[in-house]
Amino acid sequence: MRSSKRSAGNGQMQTTKRGLILFMETKASYSIVQSSRALHIFRELIKYLPDTYLMLQKNERDEVVLDNLIQVEPIIPIAGKLTLLKGILFRLQMSLKVFHFLISKKIDYVIIRGYDCIVLYPFLRLLNTKIYYDFHGKYHLELYQRKRILRGHIAKFSERVLLRNSDKILVVSPGIKAQIGEYAHKCIYLPNGVDVDKIVSSSSECPLDIPEDKKVIGFIGNWEQVMKIDDICDSIDYLKDVVVVIVGQGYDYKRIFEKYGQKENIILTGRLEYSSVLSILKRMDICIVPYNKDFYMSKLKDFFSNRKISEYLAAGKPIVIADIEGIPGYLRENVNYIKYESGNPESLADSVKYLLNDPEQISEMSHNNKILAKEFDWEQIVLKSGILEDL
Repeated sequence: MRSSKRSAGNGQMQTTKRGLILFMETKASYSIVQSSRALHIFRELIKYLPDTYLMLQKNERDEVVLDNLIQVEPIIPIAGKLTLLKGILFRLQMSLKVFHFLISKKIDYVIIRGYDCIVLYPFLRLLNTKIYYDFHGKYHLELYQRKRILRGHIAKFSERVLLRNSDKILVVSPGIKAQIGEYAHKCIYLPNGVDVDKIVSSSSECPLDIPEDKKVIGFIGNWEQVMKIDDICDSIDYLKDVVVVIVGQGYDYKRIFEKYGQKENIILTGRLEYSSVLSILKRMDICIVPYNKDFYMSKLKDFFSNRKISEYLAAGKPIVIADIEGIPGYLRENVNYIKYESGNPESLADSVKYLLNDPEQISEMSHNNKILAKEFDWEQIVLKSGILEDL
């Protein structure tokens, strides 16, 4: 019997069901969005399902140490030349590792992410393993927009098979659920959360040398293609006594760095350790979410559920967001954020000046955001999602 129940020490019921969370080709790190999501979901599930395991790519820095965390080191290092081929070989290596693990541990359920997990499906079905697909939107549309047509076709086919054959689908926003309306009956709403206590209690000193009389605006997080970083950088031309700080790296980084890296009152930090990121976040006066209105995701109502927004909320920061349809529906204009016109840095500067000139509204918005953040603590998100009951 693989699923008999026993009484837990805290008076709640636990189950001996065995599970595996698998995010292909993602290193174990709280600084990487995909990995951070996997780690937090894992940390919550293991409280009630102690025979749950998490399998990720090994991080050379060994920054994450958790029981039941399995880090797989690539036989052939992926860095350097031929990264695409090396990535494919690592996926094969990871798949073989998963096959062996499923059989040896007699796994009851898996949570997987990424269209490349399609190679596991026949085997999972053969073993009668329950499949939870962590779905973050139709990736093939993003590939098409980036003119990667062949890969887009492969992703489209894989997503179709994954969605049809998964037992349950984890979705991070109502907008993403609306994309797959035909599968709404098997969707579980599990948005991106945040470790509220960790952000609130962070006490590291800001590593940046910014004069105290300067206001700080900026952005923290991986630069997805949907983020128009130029809006923030160009807004500095219309602002006085303000420093722009952009933390992270990502899409079009080289061009951004060459264009703005030496510009006065702009600081591009690149990727940093999470403790340093939190210290910079605390130093910021206003946080920006510079969505690109021309990107397909931006045109879908209530599409986004970005971790960076949850972090801004937890830190109690006023937020300025580009005026798109995809703004998370849980945010209320003039309560949690104000808008600016996407692609118009002068409009962004005007919104920043509006807030800076109204300390009372900044204080009220900060208060509102700290309250809202409590709803996006990882523990609350997992408990409210219903995934524990489903398992």
